[in-house]
Amino acid sequence: MFADQDMSEDIAPLFVAPSDEVFALSHEGGEHEAFEDLARQLADVHGVRHADSGTWHNCVELQTEHWMLQTDRLVDAYLDYSSHDTGDGLPVAGELEDHTQCLTDVELIDLFGQHLATLLHKSHHLYPNEVLIYHGYIGCSPLLPTVAVSLHTLATYCQIHRICPRFGIQAHCKLLCHLHSVCP
Repeated sequence: MFADQDMSEDIAPLFVAPSDEVFALSHEGGEHEAFEDLARQLADVHGVRHADSGTWHNCVELQTEHWMLQTDRLVDAYLDYSSHDTGDGLPVAGELEDHTQCLTDVELIDLFGQHLATLLHKSHHLYPNEVLIYHGYIGCSPLLPTVAVSLHTLATYCQIHRICPRFGIQAHCKLLCHLHSVCP
């Protein structure tokens, strides 16, 4: 019986308990530096680079600042859109003079459709989202939107969420992906 106990004591140190993995890597013995060096070497071999040393918080702060810079102009564009909206997301004929500037290859997503489009600027539009809002969409990015969602789709989401507060934006996005046969 004592022989069995001695054998189990010899084997036990070979196994690490599930909560003790973090103790296998410490800063004191140089293991952390060795791990970082190995990670760097693997990144070099595979061509993986982490370009931004900022945090997610910094990224969100920067995007919020970009949205805030254009808020007044977006409100004006929305009021302009509301005054001429015919329900199809297109401006009234003749309102857009001949312009050489346009917003190209933006994926427009509506409740029952999606397509790539080129949208014309009005002479006073400075930001891409001004152009998008004028046409009834809002971009998913403050400065360089490549995807835009229709204002009608967002209004639909607001009404659904008002009736069923548990219906979140993630569920609405999955619904849109399903309707458009896009893998989420």
